[in-house]
Amino acid sequence: MRKMSILVVLCSGLSLFTYGQSMNAVPLKAAKILPNGWHKFQLQGVLFDVEVIDRVYVKGNIKWSDGSLYSGSLGSKGISGRGTYTWPNGERYEGSSRNNKRHGKGTMYYKNGTKFSGKWRENIQHGKGKLFDVNNEVVQHGIWEMGTLKNKQK
Repeated sequence: MRKMSILVVLCSGLSLFTYGQSMNAVPLKAAKILPNGWHKFQLQGVLFDVEVIDRVYVKGNIKWSDGSLYSGSLGSKGISGRGTYTWPNGERYEGSSRNNKRHGKGTMYYKNGTKFSGKWRENIQHGKGKLFDVNNEVVQHGIWEMGTLKNKQK
């Protein structure tokens, strides 16, 4: 019974998170006027410590006014590539992103101590993955389709 109630809490927490919380957008206009090299500056309440090459942020650290942090690869549309994004509530995502969304392989660490490790598409679990409880034990394993476990594996 205990495992069932934990699983219900985990699943409900995942679906709320998956569709609720997203990464902040990266203000891109400064990259268009900066020369190649490392730059530290503030723009629209966002602190940048980034490398610019050919008018595009390529990597660095960004801190938003809400307390969110990102460290890793960047691209012409913002957060793209591998990196770590941390929300103000302590939740964090480590892995691949594309256009400011979790996309590719990555691990989401939730504030309740659980985590999901696997494939993502446009901020939603999609592909092979595992859901872990607070004791780091696998509670679900299989193939997710658009945030729902479709093919449970043992």
